[in-house]
Amino acid sequence: MQRSTLEAILDEACFFGLRGFENTAVASVLPELQDNKKGLLIELENSALFGRNAFNDTSIIPDFNEKDGWKIIRNESGFEYPEEKEKWVNCYANISSLKRKFARIAVMLPQEKKECIADIETSCIIVFSEKDLQTARIDDLLKLKIAEINISKTPLFIMAKYAWLPTLLLCILPFFIPSKPVEHISNLRNYANDVKKYSEKGDIVHVVKEDEYLTQIARFAIGKYNSLVSTESMVKEYLGSNGLSTDSSIKAGDTLRLSLPKFDNPQHNFIHPAWTFFTGLLNDSIAYITELYNLKETVEKRRHEGIDIGARRGTRILAPFSGTAWTMESERGGLMIALVKDKDILIFMHCDQRFYLSGQSVMEGDPIASVGTSGHTTGPHVHLATGRITPNGERNFGAIQYNMLDPIEWYNKYFQNQNYVN
Repeated sequence: MQRSTLEAILDEACFFGLRGFENTAVASVLPELQDNKKGLLIELENSALFGRNAFNDTSIIPDFNEKDGWKIIRNESGFEYPEEKEKWVNCYANISSLKRKFARIAVMLPQEKKECIADIETSCIIVFSEKDLQTARIDDLLKLKIAEINISKTPLFIMAKYAWLPTLLLCILPFFIPSKPVEHISNLRNYANDVKKYSEKGDIVHVVKEDEYLTQIARFAIGKYNSLVSTESMVKEYLGSNGLSTDSSIKAGDTLRLSLPKFDNPQHNFIHPAWTFFTGLLNDSIAYITELYNLKETVEKRRHEGIDIGARRGTRILAPFSGTAWTMESERGGLMIALVKDKDILIFMHCDQRFYLSGQSVMEGDPIASVGTSGHTTGPHVHLATGRITPNGERNFGAIQYNMLDPIEWYNKYFQNQNYVN
C-alpha cells in the first residue's frame, strides 16, 4: 500500500484503544497532530456519552491541557454502565458522530475486559497496551495495522497466498474422476421412489456461534426458506413447532436441528434468488432481511426506500461486482459507501468502517465496509439502496445522479442480465 494512501486513511479519524495506562502517562503516548487537526480522548464512564445527540457541538468538550490539539471526555465519579439497550445505541451513535469530527480518537479501556463494552473495543482498529509502545510511536503502529488489514485484499497477495491450491487440485483430481462401474443386477434397481421419499424430508442443522440467539436463527431460517420478513408471531410458531420457545437457552457450540419452516408466500420463487443474493453480500452465516422496499406508506407499513439486512456489528460487506467506490456521510444514513459500475449504483448505509476512499477501484468479492450503527439506527444492520444512473436522476450520491429502484426489481431486471461476474 502506498504511503499517501495510508496517510489518507489515517486522516479519516483512526479509532484506537488504550488499555492499562495511568492517566498521568496518557499524554506522553498520544500522537502529535499537525495542521490544526484535533484529537479526542474518551474515558467511557461519562453519562453524556449515553445521551441522545450529546456532542453535536464539540466546543463543549474540554481541552486536554496536558496535550496540545486534544480534547477529553472525562470519567465521572460513581458512574455505572447502564443496562438499557437504547442508551448503548446512543453511545454507539455518539462515538460514530465524533469519528467524523476528529482526526484521531483514543478510547480508554478498563484494565480488565468488560462484556458491556466489547462492541466498542471490537470497532477499534487496534488496542494498545504500555508494552506495545516501548519502541514505536502510535502513528507508526497504526500505519502498520492499516497496511496489514489492506494488503490481504491485493490480487498479487492473494495469488501468492493461494499458489499451492492448483498443485493440490492436480494431486487429488484423479480421486474424483469417476470410473464406469461393472453393471450388476443390484445396480439396475430403480431408486426414484426412494429419492422422492427422502428429498421431501429436510432439516436445518446449525452450530450456534458466539453472539447468536434463537430468534435471530429463526428469522434467518424463515427468510431463507420462505423469503419472508418474519414477525414475532411467526418466530414463536416456528420455534414452537420444534419444541422450543423464545426463552429456550442456547450457548455457543450447541447443535440445533430444526425442521424447514413452512409459511405460505406466493412470491417466494420470484423473490428467493434476490433474497439469497443480498443476504450473501454480508459475511454473516445467518444474515437476514428485516425490512423490504416500500414506497407507499400505509397504516401497517412505513415508507422505506431500500432493504434492511440485519447482521452482527463488524460483519464485512462484500462487493458483488467490480467497480468504483464512492463515499458520503449524512446524519440519517451515517457512514455510507456506494459501488458504481456502468449505469448501476449500490449504496450501503449505517456502516461502522469503510475500507475504500472515493474514486478507488474495487474488485468483486472485496470487503468494502463493515456493518455498524452510524446514523439513525436501532441496532447493527445495513440499509441497501439500488438505482440506475442517469444525468437527470431524481436522487444523488455526491455528484452521481440516479433513479431509485426496488432492490428486488433491480436484481431481477438488471443484475441477472449483466455480465458482472468476473
